Amino acid sequence: MKRFGVIGAALLLGACGGQHVREPAALGDLVKSGAAPWLTVTGGADKLDVRGLDHKLTLQPAPDLATAIQSQLGTQLASSYVHDLVVTCSGLTSSLRVDQDKSPGNVAMDLGLHCSLWVQGYETAHDYKTQSSASVGSGAGDQAYAQALSKLLVDGAGDIAEQMRGDLRKIAR
Repeated sequence: MKRFGVIGAALLLGACGGQHVREPAALGDLVKSGAAPWLTVTGGADKLDVRGLDHKLTLQPAPDLATAIQSQLGTQLASSYVHDLVVTCSGLTSSLRVDQDKSPGNVAMDLGLHCSLWVQGYETAHDYKTQSSASVGSGAGDQAYAQALSKLLVDGAGDIAEQMRGDLRKIAR
């Protein structure tokens, strides 16, 4: 009888800490149609877990991350376009985390891509990585993390675009 009581108590305690919240993250404002037909981004997860919270939070971006990053990179690299430029990116990686000890009011994002750049017969390939952060306010609700995702993606794409610009200057002479 005691065994059943212990098992029941363990199940109840396990259920209390098992809250899993799924939050939609609208990224439609980041996507511009036809921004850069010469640039493609593929890969990436269809959802993002926010690590470091006291509960499990999963953001579900719509449209997907690859589409938002592709549009942002295309927009930010438009002024660097040269004739016959083709950029193909794959292996999109992303992670979100909150450090409750150091900065509980901020969420950080690591973003990475492997891109090949072809310009006028020259080719180069690089792995691009960046980290950005955004304020969500201490004690903010889960929707604040979903809203911060747009800023994180814009900032991350801006940093990666700057890195690509340097590579484009080297090969497009």
